[in-house]
Amino acid sequence: MNPMKIKIFALLILCTAQLAMGFSYSDSDLLLIFRRDGTSKDVEFNLGTVSNYLGKASGTVIQVTNWNFNTVANNFGSLAGVKFALIATTANSDPVRRSWLTDANDADAPTEISGSKMSALHAKIDSVGQNAQLYTATNSIQSYIIAPTDLSSYTAIASQSGQVDVSTMGGSAPFQVENDLGTINHFFQLKVSNLSVKPAAVQIGSFGISTNGVLTFIAGSAVTPLQRPQIVANGRNGNQQTISFSTIAGGNYRLRYSTVLSPDAANWTVLPAVIAGDGTTKTLTDTSSDAVRFYAVEAFR
Repeated sequence: MNPMKIKIFALLILCTAQLAMGFSYSDSDLLLIFRRDGTSKDVEFNLGTVSNYLGKASGTVIQVTNWNFNTVANNFGSLAGVKFALIATTANSDPVRRSWLTDANDADAPTEISGSKMSALHAKIDSVGQNAQLYTATNSIQSYIIAPTDLSSYTAIASQSGQVDVSTMGGSAPFQVENDLGTINHFFQLKVSNLSVKPAAVQIGSFGISTNGVLTFIAGSAVTPLQRPQIVANGRNGNQQTISFSTIAGGNYRLRYSTVLSPDAANWTVLPAVIAGDGTTKTLTDTSSDAVRFYAVEAFR
């Protein structure tokens, strides 16, 4: 099987450094937000300055490690319906006012925005960061976990306490900024334009989070299939099947199986274990008492 993938144009892999202190916020810091509709608490992280992701050669891959997926998993329990977004903004006094947002819709072609729209966007993003810093000031916690009804939460700030659409930050963002775990959000830079026909916004890259918590940034705007993974070895010991396969940096990999050899993807069951690729051979295992199982390696962002 060869589900749709994203091709990588460069194999430079970078890792952001771990935060050395509690949640702090400054202008242009990149905030990673997790939320789910309902009563589940929001989880917020500060990934440091957004400049870590700007100006990279197309295809550059950055594995983002300065956040804690276990904190997210423990907060939500089941990850069904959990969405993520990444947001940042300069100070209003910055000579070139900018905001950076993830965009969940592949078909979007966003443009630069008006000064008033930028001010509204800045106010919300800055409020999210400042509140998280304020309410964690007495401890060394690197995340902010808060009920969505609390006025300091991302959900309450973005939606004006539920009065407006949270997915577009109440219309302050020109597109839906959040998407489900296991998917890709394009990452755009928005600037102020006074033109009647606004220029196109620049896509900085894309952020994707696998369902086991691998957060990857890929610079540039090209979206094409990943290379097909090649199975290089397999073996069985008792009820345990072992499958080894090729990987590339920035790809995520998991197994599918079926008890019948079928071209219909609906007949193939996805196994939960996911492993991040790094250009080396990786191995996944499955335990089963079925007399026959066919396996496929799926690569995805």
